[in-house]
Amino acid sequence: MSMTMAISRALCVLLLLGVAAVSTEAAIIETFNERGCDGNPTNTFKLNGNQCQRFFGQSSVRVTDINSDIRVSIHNQQNCNTASSVGQAFGPLCFNQGATKIQAVFIA
Repeated sequence: MSMTMAISRALCVLLLLGVAAVSTEAAIIETFNERGCDGNPTNTFKLNGNQCQRFFGQSSVRVTDINSDIRVSIHNQQNCNTASSVGQAFGPLCFNQGATKIQAVFIA
């Protein structure tokens, strides 16, 4: 009887993990021509985790619809490599450019 319960419990855990993986929401990334995240965005993207969203130079970017444990990195080149990172944060954010325009966002 205990072997059957252990298998049932393991199957329930796998089912819950499968549902959680399928039901994850995509992050919403909005870009803005001007500094600040007010007004109408110039672009809107939906992006799942572990992906890089590239776009042409923008002054600000807003990331929403993510949990506070999701890492977001902002890049001033379109390749999302470590050398082009100009900022990182966890969770939803509004990020303004520094000396160079923002070119990409990586959602971890």
